[in-house]
Parts: sequence; C-alpha cells; structure tokens
Amino acid sequence: MRRRAFISLATVLPLAGCTSMLGGGGVDTTIQDDELVEFEADDGADLSVTVEVQELADPEDEDGEDADVDRDALTFRLDHADSGPIDTWTVSDSETFDVSIDEGGTHVAMVIGGTADVTIE
Repeated sequence: MRRRAFISLATVLPLAGCTSMLGGGGVDTTIQDDELVEFEADDGADLSVTVEVQELADPEDEDGEDADVDRDALTFRLDHADSGPIDTWTVSDSETFDVSIDEGGTHVAMVIGGTADVTIE
C-alpha cells in the first residue's frame, strides 16, 4: 500500500509544475521596455519562460529622435538579482524557453525594446 501511495505521489508532483519552486507562484504579466519584474525561484528549479511580443519600440538616435530603422525584435533578459545575467534572448513574435536555475533567490525579468506578455512557470 505504501508503495502505491509513493508511486501516486511521484506521478502527481511533476504534473504540478515548478510553480511551487517559485515563491510567488510564477510570473504572468505584461512587461514594458526597461521595466523590472522580480520573482523568487529555488535552487535547481526548471522554469518554462514564454515571451509574446505585443509591441516593438521605435529605436531612437543619439539625439532622442526616432531613428530611420525599424526594429524587428525585442530582447528578453533573465537575471539573478545578486549574481547578474542568467541568459538573454531575442524574440520577434512568441517563444518559449526552458531555464534551469543554478542559484536560488530573487530573480529579475526584463524586456528591452518593446512590450511583451511574459509567463514564467
């Protein structure tokens, strides 16, 4: 009987996802250019990060005027608050990334060059 209970528990836990490893239950928000969103993740957590581009910002030249260049993607960056960058991705439409967290604690998600819906589970 105990073996069945263990097997049942071992089957259910992976289906629960890693949101229990995220202190706040994950991230599901819209992030604008240079906005920071903090969340907690445990050591060894495997995260699924989905970034869906909503709007691309118009690039500016050094005078602050709109440049004559069209942007075709934005940058999504994931950092550990104390240790710095974990990884950076260029996203033009919608992409999902798998990320393993080496060091637990506070993490920071940011978007550069536009606005995107971001989900981290």
